[in-house]
Amino acid sequence: MTAPSANGFRRLRFGDGDGSDYSAIFEAEYHGSDFASDTFATNDARYEYTVVGDDDLTLRTMRAEGGKRGGVIGPRDDHVVFWLTKGRLDMHFADRSRTVEPGSPYIASASEAYRFESSETVYNGVHVADRFLRQVGRDLGFRLPDGPLLFEQQDEVVARQEPLRHLIRELGPMLVDDRVVGPMRTALNRRLAVVVLDTFPLRNRGSDVPLANRLRDAIRFIESNAADRPSVPDIAAACGLSQRGLQDVFARTLDSTPHRFLRDHRLDRVRRDLLHGDGADGVTTTARRWGFTNPGRFAVAYRDRFGEDPATTLRSSLAARPDTGRASWRLRKALAFIEAHADDGVTLQEIADAAGIRPRRLQQLFQEERGESPMSAVRSIRGASERSRAAGTRALD
Repeated sequence: MTAPSANGFRRLRFGDGDGSDYSAIFEAEYHGSDFASDTFATNDARYEYTVVGDDDLTLRTMRAEGGKRGGVIGPRDDHVVFWLTKGRLDMHFADRSRTVEPGSPYIASASEAYRFESSETVYNGVHVADRFLRQVGRDLGFRLPDGPLLFEQQDEVVARQEPLRHLIRELGPMLVDDRVVGPMRTALNRRLAVVVLDTFPLRNRGSDVPLANRLRDAIRFIESNAADRPSVPDIAAACGLSQRGLQDVFARTLDSTPHRFLRDHRLDRVRRDLLHGDGADGVTTTARRWGFTNPGRFAVAYRDRFGEDPATTLRSSLAARPDTGRASWRLRKALAFIEAHADDGVTLQEIADAAGIRPRRLQQLFQEERGESPMSAVRSIRGASERSRAAGTRALD
């Protein structure tokens, strides 16, 4: 374990293998305060928890195997944005309970206490100090409440763009470098804080619509009207932003422009149709359906985005299919596995293994073909199964 440095940067590691008690994680990070109570890890739990960052923002990981962990986390000084890549986490707040599974990010606001239980989790998170987040918000001109900052969860249409994870992948090597300190580190921290404020809506805003909701509306408008190629003024009007405001939030959050985002979405729809259509329309007709009227420019844009010609995509897709069904065969294998194990608490990795692809590709495949994540499909199929059983029970009564 490395002690904090004078500039606030710290790199900490706790693990069952080095004799660290589970409660030491909370005592070290919060200076022995009693914000965490009844925290425990069973004797058969194996865990490793790492912290890298400074007083404004830290990146954290938890890898746990076997056993269970839990406890009560009280109000604290930082907001926690995290996502699971394995396992499940049950969180119980004063007014609600939530089961977090692999997939979309989840935010726990600094002022909210909760009880948690978890097992077999791989956790990645960003902890942002409340005072730092408020300062960034004021600099952006956001209307922030005087009382606690309470966040809603990301809308799914924003979550599937994965803005925070993309930014962490870009900035990660610098954020974990202890030579990056002072104004440079503050600038990196600020970029992450801005994405949090842009994509997680604040509660209790009265008649003021959070920017995250306007970003959501912009993306939905683009996706719903992509074939008509709406203009930037049309998109801005649809979500209630000025053209400059729309350009700014797309640049900050998605590292794109509304025009480029629209073009990329149209290319994605062409690719989905080529991959999963019956092939009868061919490349040119499919491209025109999504507003690409110049075959040459379309081919260049497609190749730049996907690394292959559209005709190659179509040929490969048709050759790979064991039958003529519209859904890809890997997706069918994944769905068959989910349906067979819907009640077993399947993980993203297990579904990917059943389909014979990596988890990241599995997520892309589900978005391309079904417009949802694999874990969303699990929940839908599980819900349908439960409704069907309930209907059967009523029929027998």
